[in-house]
Amino acid sequence: MDRLEDIILRLAQQAAPQTLRAWNASDPQRMARLARVLASYNVLVLVGDFPQSLRSVSQDMGTEVQQWVDGYGQLYLLLARSLFPSFTGIRAQYVDDHWPVVVTIKGDAAPVIEALAGYVSPYVAARQNAPVVSEPELIGLMEVVLDALEATTLPFDAYRRLVNDGALLIRRLLASSIRQLPLTNFDRQIFSDSQKITPLPPEPPVLPEEDSALLLGQDTRVDVTSLKPEQAAFTPSDTQTLTNTQPVNRSGSTTPPDKLDASAPPFFVPRRGETKRRPPVPRLPDDDD
Repeated sequence: MDRLEDIILRLAQQAAPQTLRAWNASDPQRMARLARVLASYNVLVLVGDFPQSLRSVSQDMGTEVQQWVDGYGQLYLLLARSLFPSFTGIRAQYVDDHWPVVVTIKGDAAPVIEALAGYVSPYVAARQNAPVVSEPELIGLMEVVLDALEATTLPFDAYRRLVNDGALLIRRLLASSIRQLPLTNFDRQIFSDSQKITPLPPEPPVLPEEDSALLLGQDTRVDVTSLKPEQAAFTPSDTQTLTNTQPVNRSGSTTPPDKLDASAPPFFVPRRGETKRRPPVPRLPDDDD
């Protein structure tokens, strides 16, 4: 059993052991499916590597890992505070000391964790190496996310501010020096056929059990106040300020609508409709709603 598969199975055993009844060892997408199921139980699993060019550089990647995870934390808080203000608790931790790094983010608002796993995480993994990502595409992705969260009935100004702030945070994730590896699939197809993007390979990556300190010549874990196994980086009692990140730009997008890249490939934009948000709690076993 490879390292990532063992991690996913252990997390499922801890968070939702009943889900293992559907585990199929012959399914090439088994880890992607189970990682997505874990999101419905408030657990987001992220896998990150550092650029190949840095393998020979004596550089502490702890700060970069912290900033990468903080990016997801900021996006979670933006969505949770706007849509589920009573469910903003969040914490993150390493699952072990090996590299590529595997991090779990646990949030009180299950729908937000699901949106991150079903749209944002696979998007970052698919588009991080793209030479150019247009502003309309990022805005389109945020509208897909808000549609999935059934947030399209928000007042127009609040909706547009949420879209613009979220798009800014996703752009920062794309700029991270941590190279995110694909794990979960998109919940639904969002790229047009003309974009020729396959977000997930036939099988999830096999993670070698490499020790990060051996690769970099020093300990890659963040200091004791940050990410470490069994120690939270974010806690429910301290989610107002996340370290090593810049504040979200509340002024909205800086790109005027008439200056957006009209030549960008088409991106699915959902229709805003009358919907009702489901409670931000984990799904019950066998709940298909």
